[in-house]
Amino acid sequence: MNFDPCTKRPARASLALITLLSTLTLVACSDSGDDSDSGAVAVPDAGSGTSDLSGPAGPAEPGPAPPPDAGPEPTNDPSIPVGDTPAFPALPSDLNDVEAVYRQDGYGEDDVVRIDVRTVTVPGPCTEEDESGCTLDDIIADTNSNDRFKPDVDVHFSAGDYPDDGTSANAQLRQRGGFTRFAPQKSFRIRLDDKDAPWRTERKILLNKHPYDPSRIHNALAMELLATVPHLLAFRTQFTELWIDDGAGAVDYGMFTQIEEPDDRWLERRGFEADGRLYKPELFRFSEQERDAIRVDGTGAPLDEKAFENYLEIEAGDDHRALSTVMDALHDPARSFESVLEQHFNRNNLQAWLAMNILLNQSEAVTHNYLLYNPAGTERFYFVPWDYDTTFAVEREPSPDAVDPGALRTRLRYGYARNVDNEVIRRFLQMPGAHERMVAAADELRTAYLDESSVVARADAMAAVVEPWLQRLPDSEHIVNRKPSPGTDFLASIEGNADALRTRFAVPMPPTLLDPRIGPQGWTFAWTPAFEVTGSALSYDLQVSRTPRFAADDLIVNLTGIADAPDIIEQTVTAPQAGAGTWYVRVIARSTLDPARFWQVSNDVVEQAGETWPGMRRFQVR
Repeated sequence: MNFDPCTKRPARASLALITLLSTLTLVACSDSGDDSDSGAVAVPDAGSGTSDLSGPAGPAEPGPAPPPDAGPEPTNDPSIPVGDTPAFPALPSDLNDVEAVYRQDGYGEDDVVRIDVRTVTVPGPCTEEDESGCTLDDIIADTNSNDRFKPDVDVHFSAGDYPDDGTSANAQLRQRGGFTRFAPQKSFRIRLDDKDAPWRTERKILLNKHPYDPSRIHNALAMELLATVPHLLAFRTQFTELWIDDGAGAVDYGMFTQIEEPDDRWLERRGFEADGRLYKPELFRFSEQERDAIRVDGTGAPLDEKAFENYLEIEAGDDHRALSTVMDALHDPARSFESVLEQHFNRNNLQAWLAMNILLNQSEAVTHNYLLYNPAGTERFYFVPWDYDTTFAVEREPSPDAVDPGALRTRLRYGYARNVDNEVIRRFLQMPGAHERMVAAADELRTAYLDESSVVARADAMAAVVEPWLQRLPDSEHIVNRKPSPGTDFLASIEGNADALRTRFAVPMPPTLLDPRIGPQGWTFAWTPAFEVTGSALSYDLQVSRTPRFAADDLIVNLTGIADAPDIIEQTVTAPQAGAGTWYVRVIARSTLDPARFWQVSNDVVEQAGETWPGMRRFQVR
């Protein structure tokens, strides 16, 4: 979209565009697809809806780098103001985007570009072994994103700036996306046959429908804002209208958001070496258990490519030895996390990414919905934003009294707590002073890059462009509220999330229960400690129940005020006279800041009789 070439920030929309807008409901759901360096990473010059949150009841340089943990000590008050320490002190390994990229190759205009494809089909089978007979109907029916069969159909592609080349077929069409494949409106990928004849320097054209975002601008707006933020890389987008001729004339499939493909061309556009590595995580946790699956041989090729890509989809690069190196370093008991962070990551990149995710409410970017970039010739990794159609709503704090399974799942995914599933993020947030640094980072980003003139003007301008498409078929049939909301609503969601970060993020990261030890003299329960990022002290409740519902009448053990410990917490209870059978145990971590409000269950799950019960373990007494 439009950028000011001098400031690398969005250009202001005209008043005429802003006055075209009215209200819509914001809804979100994912449309996702399918040695350390010793100096700064050089970047050549490229040429130049929201929900109310009213409270708990509502749902290079000389010398060494700065010390890893410089900053204020933890505090018991999550709303404490931060000091004057800069949120992003300069580091030799800092990495920045090239703003000119977002105005090249036909991008940077507030318009909708028409794309046409004409299917070219022949009789035959449509199977994983032989796709020769696949049709558009087969593409539309491909709702399973987890199998290996991704049917393609030959098509002829053309656009206003890609005229008809006279060939019968010059590309292939397939469906893309994850959960959104079950939506009536599909997303597509077009892959041009000739790698030397790209469209807007793109060989793979990714067209996202974003069916659960009624505004259809969340991802584009987020990417445009992210592109202005130092220490982060982003993806250029363009609104497009897709027409498909399946033999009976061209049919309008409505408006899509086209987004850059993360590949070697994406790297080259930014002045990076094309043999750098890009990965798209698929439930990847940086965990020790994943190390064997992503092992590589002496050339850096995966030992088991299928197992490797079950965790990390390879988008670019062939030599993956740096990934094995960083995983070994992370799980080396002789290494501190601070040393691994300084050698293999960039704290400014990680902090900017986490702060932007909080402000934009990108709550899914923990084990997926991001990319990892490893520059060629280095063992350093950068987090790259991806898939932001689930954004621009205020994260609702869990009700303090809700203990049903759905409410507990929400609590385990709230605020800092959800990050326990990612080894790097969790350990980064457990560093002293992490909360204060996150608040400072969010404040700096809001002031410099998410201010009113940037957010409101761009949201209003985008909404004005897409509104005509939302009010006509085929999109109007699938959008309940077809009136765009004003840009002020987008700004309000950012401000609401900033307030939540400052005052409502004291829900602890969850503990994890260990196997109970059952003996004749008593039952011993143990768990790894919870962690409260804002710095307040913790205590624990221990409950044992006859059923997974933990109703008051089912409890046979109910202890409160158990003290915290730095490593493992243990509690032994006298064996109740309850006999043999199946029992359920749970532990609740409570913050001393407000124990009734800021509490968390353990990161354990019981599955039985077709139901899932979070926050507990089941055990047997014989």
